[in-house]
Amino acid sequence: MKSYWLLLALLPGTTLHALQGTTPQAALEELATATEPETIARHLPEPVQKSLNEQPKATKRQMMQKLLEIKDSQLGGHTVRPARDQEGWEIIDEDGDVSGSVKVADVFFSGVNALLRLEVKVDQRDADLFFVNMHLEDDEWRLDDFGPWSKNDLNLAKLLHQPTQMEKNEAAALETLHQLGQNLRQYMYASLNGRLSSGYPSTLDVLTEPINTDSNNRSFNYQALDKSFAADPLIKDGYEFRYVRTSLSNGMPGNPGSFELTATPVEFNKTGSKNYLMEQNGIHVTTENRPASDEDPRPDD
Repeated sequence: MKSYWLLLALLPGTTLHALQGTTPQAALEELATATEPETIARHLPEPVQKSLNEQPKATKRQMMQKLLEIKDSQLGGHTVRPARDQEGWEIIDEDGDVSGSVKVADVFFSGVNALLRLEVKVDQRDADLFFVNMHLEDDEWRLDDFGPWSKNDLNLAKLLHQPTQMEKNEAAALETLHQLGQNLRQYMYASLNGRLSSGYPSTLDVLTEPINTDSNNRSFNYQALDKSFAADPLIKDGYEFRYVRTSLSNGMPGNPGSFELTATPVEFNKTGSKNYLMEQNGIHVTTENRPASDEDPRPDD
């Protein structure tokens, strides 16, 4: 059911004749229960109403009839009525059964503007929030806009979250991969510039040694890794890292060679719950207890 027009049938427990034309709630009820297009047009924004009035009679008649058709299609065969045992209204389906409820939770006024917060419950689901904006003009409350409330996550839960040791290990493993990846690329660039001959290195321990660079080339600044990275296998922060050069460079910039670098928990679901794969095109991750592949998503996907 498209619920927008249905949401307009709201009353805080007062009869239509007592409120008609005097409150935003009454104007919303008139819109939802209207059987004449003139009633709907009276509560539309002034520019829309003015545009309708400027149309030729035949065109205006067609457009006014369309207003009723739009409202009827949005109701989808449902109606509303005052709730019998609680505040607000009941939503009645095509079979005459109660399928939900609508209530005005709050009404806020600022001069000639009004904001209504509506709570809608359908089919036992949690209540949805809708907001309706209206303004008072020429003694009529006119509809400006309405729609569902969209929640913005401020990440407060993330701010207060204290990472577990396993989460710390996973973050450290990803950081180590980025550090290794940077040195592997720098080593490869040095190879293509003629300083080396192999493209990517054969083992990680090579990255702990300085590269003989051309002192006249200030654009190349290589920082060798510390000696702890020379271990085979390399184990850091609950993760084991293994490196394989899968193809050699042919000395051309378009073919620097290729490699695979994996990071797997020393003990899955205890020292880590993510398996990583780094290759020359990026990093992939899986939370399954298996090696990651290039078909797995990126860490940020």
